[in-house]
Amino acid sequence: MSVAILFLAAAAAIASVHDAAEQDRIRQAMKFDLYACARPSYPPAALAQRAGGQSTLEIKVDADGKVTDARVAVSSGRADLDAAALTSISKCAFHALNTLGKPPDKRFRAQFIWKPGEPPRALDPALVMRIQRLAEEGDPTAQNTLGTWYEQGRFFEKDLAQAAALYRLAAHGGNAYAQNNLGVLLNRGAGVARDRRQASFWYAKAAGQGHGWAQANLSWAYGHGSLGEPNMEQARKWLTRSAEGGLAAAQVRLGLLMLERAAYAEARAPGAQWFARAAVADDPAGLYYLGRSYQLGVGNEPDDVLAAALYRRALGRSDGRAETALATLIEDGRAQAEAPDEVLTLYETAMQSREGGAFYRYGLVLERRGDHALATALFRHGRTLGDCRAAMRSIQIQAGGASLRAIRPVSVEQCGDPLEPRPQGWRELY
Repeated sequence: MSVAILFLAAAAAIASVHDAAEQDRIRQAMKFDLYACARPSYPPAALAQRAGGQSTLEIKVDADGKVTDARVAVSSGRADLDAAALTSISKCAFHALNTLGKPPDKRFRAQFIWKPGEPPRALDPALVMRIQRLAEEGDPTAQNTLGTWYEQGRFFEKDLAQAAALYRLAAHGGNAYAQNNLGVLLNRGAGVARDRRQASFWYAKAAGQGHGWAQANLSWAYGHGSLGEPNMEQARKWLTRSAEGGLAAAQVRLGLLMLERAAYAEARAPGAQWFARAAVADDPAGLYYLGRSYQLGVGNEPDDVLAAALYRRALGRSDGRAETALATLIEDGRAQAEAPDEVLTLYETAMQSREGGAFYRYGLVLERRGDHALATALFRHGRTLGDCRAAMRSIQIQAGGASLRAIRPVSVEQCGDPLEPRPQGWRELY
């Protein structure tokens, strides 16, 4: 079931704010701040009932950008949606809003629009009954299918303990999918007590049967010491098997690992080739990283045209990274825009995905326009979201060591691996 939560900033202010230009400034500043906010979880009951609506909140903000008071101005019609919106906005930082020089007692409004997404396709009730019967008779495939329905909350109320029990039955019956699924729940401690050693045991069972995700997860387990001391040789072995089997996520991860370990430029080509294999399958991460390799000349000869084309194929599917990279290429005069305002549109789209690099790049645009206060607010948001360059720029500004009028973008080399400037841990693939 797809879930969409859309934030909209609205001029609330007080009735005394009649100036249209000021209202526009409020909307713009709040929009930037809301882009950086963590998204609330859709309340389970509302989602199960496919309920949506709009929660309009009224807030007050202190000099540090923290919300000091929040209340519901116009209810969505559901208390759980309104409560989730209030909880979420209370954790937001309104740095951009604080650049407007507002009176301390002024109130502002922000709107949360809740959309539950498209409903899942209904299955034939006879099929559901048939799967239940087969599962009761001990069929491992049916047990695994029924377990996924309980895990996802499809056709039944979500029940992770029941899902784990069904996965365990199917896993003992030799079903590789169930073995991997049980490993995932054990690793997370979802529906069962957390036990990473047991999780690794089931990953290994499924991996031995050629299950690509299990091979990738077993690689993660070896790399993170779930079976004792970290064993990178085994981690790479199983990641390679998964990648060779065609799992795009493993191909991208293996490409990154190979680039990390490349001692010289010529050794980077094999890593980039794994990105290419994932890109052939239209994997958005593969497209993005292959584009980066062409943009930066890492593992491939520099080719801005090809990089831009790859980014365009990944737009809307890369958590904002492709948007930021493409906008940067266009802004630097290395790619053609398809619309006069495409650069800022791309950055804003990426900011809505909470991509820290987009806040940094948009902040540079604002600095060039002379809006240093708002630029600094965006750098702070980018820093919070983990972008190295935004963090360094914030430090420069705080230290007063760099003129705001002599803007020098922080180089990617200053932030580590040029293919992935943001620090990220090696996470389970699942």
